[in-house]
Amino acid sequence: MREYKITIESYDKTVQEYAKNVGKLHPYKESKIFLSLINKNSLILDLGCGSGRDSKIFADKGYKVIGIDLSRKMIETAKKLVKNVDFRIMDMMKLDFKKESLGAIWANAAFCHIRKKDISKVIKKCYKILKKNGVFYLSLKEGQGELLIPDERYSGVGKFWSFFKKNEIERILKGCGFKIIKIYINKPKNSYATHPWISMFCRK
Repeated sequence: MREYKITIESYDKTVQEYAKNVGKLHPYKESKIFLSLINKNSLILDLGCGSGRDSKIFADKGYKVIGIDLSRKMIETAKKLVKNVDFRIMDMMKLDFKKESLGAIWANAAFCHIRKKDISKVIKKCYKILKKNGVFYLSLKEGQGELLIPDERYSGVGKFWSFFKKNEIERILKGCGFKIIKIYINKPKNSYATHPWISMFCRK
């Protein structure tokens, strides 16, 4: 799909700059809530792990973590920066995990690049691979529509973005079988954030 191909190529081109820019932007508030909802022995999937920032924080706290991303260079960089995580190149549209094999899924800013018509398919796959009572965290950019636009933070490379309203994603999550534990909207906290973020904590 053209939109996805362009987006992945853009991340491959800017991987070093991206890793530097997001290195100190881990969402500590959200990860604290996330970890409070799961067992210490839970296997965490960091879906759309990028350069491994969040994976490292979870692994350093003693959790077993698998990080996946479709950008080959992101995964290469993550492997160099983080040594205690199992990183894999994988398409979130084709999650290659056994049914009910994961304790928790962390999808921070991962679905922002998925077409709106595809998001239910991916969320259903997440539901399938989570264990009973497994926890699912995702964050999305608040807004309307979807489009391929230049990312001016990275010299205008093209990226596909999808935007959601709170009630819209709530309806999708419930339709896929998830129970919503907590949902709220964060206003931009720094110049790097271009939109408000919807944060959602769910349980299977």
